[in-house]
Amino acid sequence: ESYQEINRESFFTSDMRKTILEQIRTKWVEGKIGRIVSARILPGSHLIHGIEKICIENGIKSGTFSVIGSLEKATFMIPIKKDGAKMGVGYSEPKTIMGPLEILSGEGFISKDRESESGLFIHLHGIVGDVKGRLYGGHFLPGENPALLTLDIVIFEFTDVLLSRDYDPEIEMRLIIPRPKQ
Repeated sequence: ESYQEINRESFFTSDMRKTILEQIRTKWVEGKIGRIVSARILPGSHLIHGIEKICIENGIKSGTFSVIGSLEKATFMIPIKKDGAKMGVGYSEPKTIMGPLEILSGEGFISKDRESESGLFIHLHGIVGDVKGRLYGGHFLPGENPALLTLDIVIFEFTDVLLSRDYDPEIEMRLIIPRPKQ
């Protein structure tokens, strides 16, 4: 077998690149990383509520985080085709996988949420593995993912950027929207 490397700079003509970039729609805000908080969620404590508590105790309202560790069980949703939804997609009913489970990768965002009791929304997507090596993943739900041995978290606070969970009329869902911090 032969492998040919593509020179990405010359692969597209400048006119092709311009046309492609004009069709890509984005919303973004530039900012900086503020404080970094490293934490541990103890056995029996729930993952998302634990992250929320750490954020409240440290005054973090906007940021990103990474988590690894072990869970007694994992409860999450996955995207599914959904008739009647504007984009034709919705979320499944919650799925629960019993442990012991290892979080192989967990990433998420911390945003403001006017409809939440705490004022925060902890948005976590992750992948877990079971004792047979099977992998599961999706959008994790609050109160349904208790720590088994430990959950190790690193939180990166955003400065100059405010993430806010708001209704997006184009998608007809509440989504995380980046805005400049004022």
